[in-house]
Amino acid sequence: MAIAPSQLVSPVTEKIIVKPSLPTPSPLKYHKLSFIDQSLSHLYIPLVFFYSKQQQEFDQLVANKLQNSLATTLSAYYPYAGRMRDSATIECNDRGIEFLNVRINCPMSEMLNNPHDYAEGNIFMKDLPWKNSSDGSLLVAQLSHFDCGGIAISTCLSHKVGDGGSVASFIYDWAKVTRNPNQIARPKFISDTFFPTPNGPLIAPLIDSKLEKCVHKKFHFSASKLQGLRAKIGAEAGIKNPTRAEVVSALLFISATKAASKINNTSFRPSKLINYVDIRPMTTPPLSRNVIGNLLTVTSTTASHDEEMELPRLVREFRKEFEQVYKKDPVQHNSLVLKLLEIMESPYAIDEFDTYYCSNMCKFSGYSIDFGWGKPERVCAPMGPFKNFFILSADQNMDGVEAMVTLEEQHMLAFECDEELLEYASPISSF
Repeated sequence: MAIAPSQLVSPVTEKIIVKPSLPTPSPLKYHKLSFIDQSLSHLYIPLVFFYSKQQQEFDQLVANKLQNSLATTLSAYYPYAGRMRDSATIECNDRGIEFLNVRINCPMSEMLNNPHDYAEGNIFMKDLPWKNSSDGSLLVAQLSHFDCGGIAISTCLSHKVGDGGSVASFIYDWAKVTRNPNQIARPKFISDTFFPTPNGPLIAPLIDSKLEKCVHKKFHFSASKLQGLRAKIGAEAGIKNPTRAEVVSALLFISATKAASKINNTSFRPSKLINYVDIRPMTTPPLSRNVIGNLLTVTSTTASHDEEMELPRLVREFRKEFEQVYKKDPVQHNSLVLKLLEIMESPYAIDEFDTYYCSNMCKFSGYSIDFGWGKPERVCAPMGPFKNFFILSADQNMDGVEAMVTLEEQHMLAFECDEELLEYASPISSF
């Protein structure tokens, strides 16, 4: 008899506060949030790493090792261990982060094969992934032990402290310190150095999570299929070496707009794709990967007519937009900042375009995260942060793409049957 999702977690759950192993120096007591930081709700960014059976260590030894390395890592990532002082400031008071150590009454395979039923409230604290508000801790970590001996390590980090690249840096460093306690994490927090607020602290965030009536599906684009598609589009678009992210995001965009037209029984509506872009490599000099904050800009590619929704044309436009970003100073002329200022000035303006969003995390090799127990069997993120969102990441072989797609439920029914999409993508039913 199957166990109900609500009954999976053992009633004996250890919940502790992990504090930094060293106190935060007084000069670093207050971490000022940038304009982009303040414009975001907390949007707790969720990730989970599944590892197969651990025969060499007892459950409590695994938990102790992770807690100790987490304390060491938090000494370097001190804002995550603080608390919100006001809408523009984190007080780095070493209050610590929540760490849950739980037992889940099923084998890991059952969780992986039934992610939509079992994830939230089991491997993630209920209602925490992509949550807009904070009840205190800016980072929550959980170690889940399965009946089969496998484990899952999950994290939710507040977007106010940093973007997806910041989350990746934190997890890399936590894993590194877990493997070798003598390793030292050296992140650099930029605070509001790049994007100070123009007219004082924001009263409320401008971007938050909305997931009503949405569902989440995952698709795999193998390297072999992408190779042929990239070559074909490169030749037709007249551009050199289109990236896997350019090709996949264009294909997802086309399929999603077709699904919307089909479900709404309408002709094509003007649509645009917003691509979030990491500015670290674009600054002068370039910033290293360990610089922490919301270091983002956006590109926007529009299509006013159905005939503009062609793969070669979209990829060519993506490339053109990206090249334009590189030509400008991404700090002084930041498109995301300009868009946020527009929202502030006209909060109720109606956009004539149906808007889709894409975040490219293909350079974050989640499958290389080794806490000392080998590489993960699976790396996943739950649905979010809002509808019409695509998150791209590298697959297990590091040369294909896994795309996590969040759409309205009715739109997903048409999207997942799109023949053009399925020619290159395989649905992933498991986590």
